[in-house]
Order: sequence, then structure tokens, then C-alpha cells
Amino acid sequence: MQPLTGLPALWRRLCDLCEWTARAIVGGSIAAIVLITIAAVWYRYGLERPLSWTEQVCRILFVWSVFAGAAVLYRNMLHIAIDMFVLMLPQRLQTIVLWLNQGLILLLSVLMLWFGLQISIGTLGQTFGALEISPASFYFAAPFCAALMIVFWIEKLFDPARRDPLGDVHL
Repeated sequence: MQPLTGLPALWRRLCDLCEWTARAIVGGSIAAIVLITIAAVWYRYGLERPLSWTEQVCRILFVWSVFAGAAVLYRNMLHIAIDMFVLMLPQRLQTIVLWLNQGLILLLSVLMLWFGLQISIGTLGQTFGALEISPASFYFAAPFCAALMIVFWIEKLFDPARRDPLGDVHL
């Protein structure tokens, strides 16, 4: 297989940067959740002065880690898939099923991007909870990560090597 050059190579570098960003969001969010939870327990039981904002911040971080993690898993084709029946099909039909599946993923990503942006922008002026922040802090996770998935989908179009799972995923 020839190495990628030109636009596909540039696109791969962009996808690598996007994946790194998504992984940083996941890792940073989980680390922050752990630290905030430890602080919340300490303040509640050690100092008897509970913090009112910890649950909301942890929820926002969790939502972002889930969506960013889904984008990373999609790029590496490590999302949940039941391929037992597909693997029984002839190669040509397997390819057709792959692209039907990818088409559905693209459609759902575009819908998530479109409606996620509408909801996010629509809630910018609102606030909720103890933090006085907008619910858009939750909702922007969906369109941001949907955009990443669309970028990764385009990469699969250019680079057939990205259509197979990375690593051993069989039980």
C-alpha cells in the first residue's frame, strides 16, 4: 500500500489533530471529575461545607467525555458492532453493508450537528443551577463531536486503511 500524499495526507494530519483534541477532552474531563469529586467529598464530610456546583460541573464534563470518546472510537472503528452475520456474506456484500452503515453514521452525524447547533445557540441566553452558566455548555458537545465524526467519515472515504478496526477487538 502506498503512503498517502497530497490532500489525503493533509487530511490525515488534520484528523490526527482532531483525535488528539478529543482524547485530551476525554482524559481532561475524567481527571477533572475525579479531582472535583474528591474535593466535594472533602468539603462535605471533612469541612462540613458542601460545594453547590460540583454535581453540575461533573455532569457537563461527563457529557463532553462521552461525546468526545464516541468520536475517537468511531475514528478507530472501535465502536460496538455486531458483525457476525456480515462476516458470513461475500466480500462484495460486506462492502455494501459497510457503506450503508457509514451512510447512516454520516446522516446521524449531520443531524446531530444541525440540531445540536440549533439547541446550543437557542440556549445561550439561559442559565441554570448554582453556576449561572448556560445549558449550551452541555449542548455544544453534540455538534462539536458530530463535526469531528464528519471529519473522520471523510477520512474513511480517502483512506481505506481507516475502515478497519485498529487493534484486536474480538472477544
